[in-house]
Amino acid sequence: MRHRKRRTPSAWSIGLVALALAGCGSGAQLVSTPVTEQGLAHPPVGCTRHLVFANHGPASGRMVALSFDDCSGPYTEGLFKTLLRYHIPGTFFMIGERVSELMESPGGARLLREMVSHGMEIGNHSYNHPRDLPSEGEGASLQLELANREIERASGFDPCLFRPPYGNITPDLVQRAKVLGLTTVKWDVDAEDWRHPGVSAIREAVLSRVQPGSIVVMHDNIETHGQTVQALPGIIEGLKARGYHLVTITQLLGDGFLEHRPARHTGRLTEPVRSTGE
Repeated sequence: MRHRKRRTPSAWSIGLVALALAGCGSGAQLVSTPVTEQGLAHPPVGCTRHLVFANHGPASGRMVALSFDDCSGPYTEGLFKTLLRYHIPGTFFMIGERVSELMESPGGARLLREMVSHGMEIGNHSYNHPRDLPSEGEGASLQLELANREIERASGFDPCLFRPPYGNITPDLVQRAKVLGLTTVKWDVDAEDWRHPGVSAIREAVLSRVQPGSIVVMHDNIETHGQTVQALPGIIEGLKARGYHLVTITQLLGDGFLEHRPARHTGRLTEPVRSTGE
C-alpha cells in the first residue's frame, strides 16, 4: 500500500506558475468538450499548454478542477459514471503500467476512450509510481515517455499534464516534463481520502478548503476503501451550491483541447522499466 506524504510547495515551485512554454498551442484548432451522455463526435486528441508548473488556477471565474490520482484503479469506472451523471468533467492521472494491464482486460481500452469522448481529461502519473522519481535522472524521463505511450495507445489522447507521484518534485523533474510537453500539476486542496477517514470527512475536507481556482486531489486506489466514490456526489452538489463551475485542469489553466494531433515529443522508449511493489 502507498502511504501518502504531502509536501508544502517550496518557493521555487510556486514561482514556476509564472513561467511559459514558448509557442505551445499557437494557431491550434480547438475542440469543445462538453460532458454529455451521448459523447463527442470528435473526441480531443491532445491540448494546448503554456505553463511549466501549477498548483492552482486563476481566482477569477469561480472555477474548480477535480482530479484523481493512481488511475486506472478499482474505482475508475465508478468515479467516471458519477461525474457523467452530473455532467461534470474530471482529470484522471493514469499510471502507465496500470493502463497497460487494463489493455489486457476485456473492455479496458473501451473505458478510457469512453472517458475521453465524454469530456474527461487523462494525465500522466508516471509509469509505475516510484517514490524517488525526482532522483532518477534519465530514468524519470523514460518513466514519463512510457506512460505517455501507454495512455495514448489506450485512449487516443496525448497527455498534456503530469502529476508527480506522492507530489515529489525537483526543478530537474519539472524540466524533464516540460521537454516532453507536459505541465507539472500539483494541487492546493487535498481530500486526504487516502487516509479513508469516512465519506463525510472527505466531503468536508474538500468543501471547507476549496477556493476559486482550486485544484482538488483525490484518489482511485484501494487505500480509499471506496469512500471517494461515495463522497463524490456530495462534493459535486456542495461545490455547485456554492456557485463553482467545475472544469478540467487544462481548462482551469486557460488552455484548450485539440481536434488534430499536435507534433509529437520524441523519446527513446528503448529501456524496460521494472515494476515497483505496492
